[in-house]
Amino acid sequence: MLLSEESAPATTPTSTATGRGGAVGLWALFGGVWVVVAGQAIVRWMLSADQFVPAPVLGPDAYPAWREAALRVLEAASVAVLLAFVWFCVIRPLRRDGRLSLDGMFVIGGVFGSVMDAWLNLYDYLFAWNAHSLNRGVWAAFMPFHLPSSSSRYAEGLAWGVPMYIYFCTGAAIIGCQVVRRLRARFPGISDVKALAVVFAGEFAAGFLLENTIIRVTQAYGYARTNGALTVFDGAAYQFPIYESLFTATLGVAFTYVRLTALADPDGVSVIERGFHRFRPALRTPVRGLAVIGFSAVALLMLYHLPFNWLGVGGDSYARLPSYLLPG
Repeated sequence: MLLSEESAPATTPTSTATGRGGAVGLWALFGGVWVVVAGQAIVRWMLSADQFVPAPVLGPDAYPAWREAALRVLEAASVAVLLAFVWFCVIRPLRRDGRLSLDGMFVIGGVFGSVMDAWLNLYDYLFAWNAHSLNRGVWAAFMPFHLPSSSSRYAEGLAWGVPMYIYFCTGAAIIGCQVVRRLRARFPGISDVKALAVVFAGEFAAGFLLENTIIRVTQAYGYARTNGALTVFDGAAYQFPIYESLFTATLGVAFTYVRLTALADPDGVSVIERGFHRFRPALRTPVRGLAVIGFSAVALLMLYHLPFNWLGVGGDSYARLPSYLLPG
């Protein structure tokens, strides 16, 4: 079973856990900052009378009934996937071992990281959302650096959007570790770089196929403005930036690498958590949890959101979108 790969940390830290190395405190600081930033945005959004409401469905384009049915299937399937991750990665290991597994902390980090979704349209409407999605608007107006001139009246698809931050990160790491393990069994001399390159190629292809299928079948979302030179089907409603798959695959490799370091460590301590023993016992668990949240936030920001915005804001390819994919 996939989740059984993780080694349980020993009661007395040894090896990498007892050395002078490790930047768990710094990662935990990043995590603490992000928990505050994300928390205040969500709380203020939920208390807002004019923002915590469904986004307007603009006309005149009609949303076909068969697409809406497909959208509801996507939403239900995505929620089911999210609940499965919560059960298998968070609740069951916690009940069995009395502690969170690294996969469980990845899931929690992904939930907090999903708040960063509001930065997709930080300066301009780059990522188009379908107003027919189950939504309560978006919390973009309460995020740091959001330009008031950039719309905050679009439909963040909570039912399918949040789970993406779980399966593109935690799910990719679990599958990636399985791929690396099988490659090492088949080719004992394979280097880590070559093994992770195979993981990257697989996750690039899988992400490309999955996202293009979702876009074409459900129109749950689209890419409103992209860099034309790096876009397939540019100018069409279904235009797709190649760098989207490059960034998501890179994220998957980053999470895979961290999980591999935990599997390779005799105490099950990932490179992100090293140095936790320097904190007093009562703080070790929250510090490790915040460190993983911090890693998730930094990885999402540096490997996805910043480059996505940089390429999109200067983009020259505008999608011909139906009205229900436009912001209010």
